[in-house]
Amino acid sequence: MIRRPPRSTHCISSAASDVYKRQVHNMSTPYNQVELISFHSTSKGVVGECGLRGGYMELDNIDPFVSEQILKLRSISLCSNTVGQVMTELMVNPPKAGVNSPEVVAKHQKEYDIVFGGLKKRSILLTDKLNSIPGLKTNNIEGALYAYPSIFLPERAIKAAKEKGLAPDAMYCVEALEECGLVLVPGSGCGQKEGTYHFRITNLIFDTEEFDQALEAFKKFNAKFFAKYS
Repeated sequence: MIRRPPRSTHCISSAASDVYKRQVHNMSTPYNQVELISFHSTSKGVVGECGLRGGYMELDNIDPFVSEQILKLRSISLCSNTVGQVMTELMVNPPKAGVNSPEVVAKHQKEYDIVFGGLKKRSILLTDKLNSIPGLKTNNIEGALYAYPSIFLPERAIKAAKEKGLAPDAMYCVEALEECGLVLVPGSGCGQKEGTYHFRITNLIFDTEEFDQALEAFKKFNAKFFAKYS
């Protein structure tokens, strides 16, 4: 049921957010022929309407028989409500020149550019800020809403976490929440290489100045945490 892409050594099927689909399509053969299942929703990306539930799943280079079975299974499931479906339609079919009025098209493009530019600006800010904090290291954020920095925790912190019955990165995230009100997701909840520690942080805070202030508060927390356990 799984078709092997031409000239590839291994059969690979990938399931990813919609934003990564563009990266795959821009790659050369045979990588652009990988079996790809992409997902997108109104709560992600530029739209970012977390309260309006709707989305879609798209199949690329998937065997027709497999596609038919997936469609069959999805057809007997519940769908999102009417508002969610309308929002999804607006997401995939935004105002277009020649179809909608110039005023509507211009307003949509302006709002899109503001949100997209803000996400890009904050992703750079987040990367630079995290890499400036001792004990943390992260890769550049490319096409995502999150950073997954590594934490190089002191041995005393690791020992203290075990005594509390917590994963070390979970204890770090709990103390960050208590100290500066920043919600982080510990990497131990997502799975990670043994002996390594991470956390997930988003760049979705809309006001860039407020986001910068939150990161400054986090930087002070980190210094206090490492001083406590070093």
